[in-house]
Amino acid sequence: MAFCDKEKQLIYDGYTCIDNKFFLNYLADAPEMCVKVYLLGLALSNSAGSDNSCETIAQKLDIDCDDVIASFQYWEELGLVHIINDAPQKVVYFTIRDSVSSLKKINPRKYAKFSKEVQALIEGRMVTTTEFNEYYLFLENTTFEPEALLAVIKYCVALKGSDIKYPYILTVANNELRKGNTSLAVVAERLNCQQKYDEDLKLVFKALNVTRKFEHFDRENYDKWTRELGFTQDVIVNVAKKCKTGGMSKLDALLCEYYKRGANSLKEIENYEEQKNRLYTLAKEINKTVGVYYQSLDMVVDEYVTNWLRKGFDDETLIAVAKYCFKSGIRTLNGLASVIDKLHKKGVTTLATLDTYLAEIAQKDELVKTVLNKCGLDRKVNSNDRLLYKTWTEKWFMPQDVIEFVAEKAAGTNAPLSYVNRILSDYKQNGVTTLIQAKQFKTKQAQSSAAATKALIGGREIERRSYTDEEINALFTALDETED
Repeated sequence: MAFCDKEKQLIYDGYTCIDNKFFLNYLADAPEMCVKVYLLGLALSNSAGSDNSCETIAQKLDIDCDDVIASFQYWEELGLVHIINDAPQKVVYFTIRDSVSSLKKINPRKYAKFSKEVQALIEGRMVTTTEFNEYYLFLENTTFEPEALLAVIKYCVALKGSDIKYPYILTVANNELRKGNTSLAVVAERLNCQQKYDEDLKLVFKALNVTRKFEHFDRENYDKWTRELGFTQDVIVNVAKKCKTGGMSKLDALLCEYYKRGANSLKEIENYEEQKNRLYTLAKEINKTVGVYYQSLDMVVDEYVTNWLRKGFDDETLIAVAKYCFKSGIRTLNGLASVIDKLHKKGVTTLATLDTYLAEIAQKDELVKTVLNKCGLDRKVNSNDRLLYKTWTEKWFMPQDVIEFVAEKAAGTNAPLSYVNRILSDYKQNGVTTLIQAKQFKTKQAQSSAAATKALIGGREIERRSYTDEEINALFTALDETED
């Protein structure tokens, strides 16, 4: 999946389009690294290849993936991008729209007391009219209490200092608003509660080898991991030690993955990772056997391997089926999946049942081959032959000796199989089901000797055997024809 994407209006081939509003309204105030990340990500969003990744941006700019995400969070606060926090994360670029602050003006007298307290909290600089107006608009358009917004401002100033930008403050406020927290009591309690995570976050940052200062989203993540997902500090730190690269974003992705898989303790995570390694090793071996290649095995594991194992197939059987498919010309995962589904419907999920099933099909082909020879046809068994034979034996209930008797009579005709089908159809309509009845039917001629073939499948154990490529192709082609 591409790391950076954008709205359709922004897609052009061969060059990167940058709206003039970016230069006029955003460039001057933006940190240098944030500008670099924004522009490089915008260029990469034209590509769906492996180069479109957080790692590529981090490598080209000589920073960590954590710094890349932090830069995009800056632009998300300004409404220029949106970060989709799935695993993996994805950044969607938006078209740059005119600021809503110019659409509605608020009488500052209404918020005179609020404005005075805001300036007191941000004492290191003068709060601009534009910034005040953004706060007024937020309060006018939401149910957020002015005192609650002051609590957010106080919290952000303590976290980032007086040079804190208003988009950051409003992002924190909007996060609380989305959670339904709009009153001073609730918002203040929430923010104060998050500050207590700082000592725990120090241990997490140390495990991640991250040296930057805490951000609000760091506290938000830790709150999510502990309160929503139920992870303990010990588990979080131990998982963090495994994140050699990727920083907090990689840690968040891992913890979310473990939560989805029901792995919350260190032991459960260890077991999950062992199972995960097995799944990815099996997926890689299946791909190699079938003759396909995927740079990422996530899709192969999630959409194919996991489902096959749930159906009762073991690793050895899946590899064996993949080998048979490759030999018979089935060389895609969809083709392999189709074969596995058919085998599952027949209860063939182990290597022993697979060998037995293939042996049964091979023996049936021998019976069909006998009929072809008696018709005077010296060729391989094909799909049409199997379908005809299935009709004669399973729908019309004709025994082998009757079929061979008619086949001998068909030898020398222009279309011997059509002849056999027509005669057997007559037998079916007239209740002829034995060799004696067949010899007496219509002509009433003297009986002629005919050797009946003995049953080839009778519940005995069938020894495993090897098959040529031609036999494998025939056996797997027969899967469709043996469906009920």
